Order: sequence, then structure tokens, then C-alpha cells
Amino acid sequence: MKIVSLVVFAAIMTALVSFREAGKVTAPHQVTYEVDKDASVLGWKGGKGADYFHTGTVKFSTGKAQIEHGTFVNGEFVVDLNSIAVNDAGMPKEKQDGLAKHLKNEDFFNVMKYATARVTVSAFKDGKFTTTINVLGVDVKQDIPVTVTTEGSNIIVKGK
Repeated sequence: MKIVSLVVFAAIMTALVSFREAGKVTAPHQVTYEVDKDASVLGWKGGKGADYFHTGTVKFSTGKAQIEHGTFVNGEFVVDLNSIAVNDAGMPKEKQDGLAKHLKNEDFFNVMKYATARVTVSAFKDGKFTTTINVLGVDVKQDIPVTVTTEGSNIIVKGK
């Protein structure tokens, strides 16, 4: 049951990831970009149904992407599960903090043992990332619809 819950949790995360050019050319026409942690956010929504849910954010620890001939080739992102925050509208701050602490304990993400989640993107095709999300030591494969745009020398990825 815990794995099914994680699949649902992973499926409803929203992301705005901003990459800045790392100045690293790894092959002709291939450039490495690094996640701009300050400009990126990973939002989450989880609960028991459409009428009962919580929302919040987690922060990226690291991330990189390979772009070849202007096309997203692959990437890897590490999410700091210790950064889980709850931002339910109307919920008092102490209750938000209590729920975040609960999500970090061994009943959910067990951050003492699994401090990070890793997202590996192996392809970008038909507007979707082919991903493997490793949470609690379990790999979950999922195609995630995203848009990839550029702003100057930055790449912006938005998905849900």
C-alpha cells in the first residue's frame, strides 16, 4: 500500500525547474546545465481524495541536464526530503510544522534513512519526460508531461 501511495504522490507533484548553463561542453553541441535551486520549486499535493488533501513544497539539492543540438537529452535531480514543507491555506503554522514532521518520520518518507529522492530523466519525447523516481529505495517509472522552454541561456521545465 505504501508504494501505491508513493506512485500517487509522485504523479501529482508539480515542478518549475530552472537550469542555468554550467559552461561545460561535454561533446560537440552538447551542453551541461545545472539546476538553479533558488529559481526552482517542486510542489506536492497528497491526500485521501479530491476533497481531503494537503499541499506543500520540497527543495532540490542538486540537478543537471544535458542538452544536445538544443534538445533535452537526459537529466538527474535530487530532492531533499528533509525540506518538506506544508503550505495548506488556513492551517496554523504549528499544525503545518507538525504535519511536515509527521511526513518526515518512518510512517511516510523515513528521512532518517532516505534523506533524498532521485529523479532520473532518460528521454524527452512527445512532450513527456521518461523518468525513474527513486523514493524509499524503490524505483517508480513514469512518463511526466512537461514543457521545456528557453529564456536567454536558461532552460525552464514545467510539469505536473
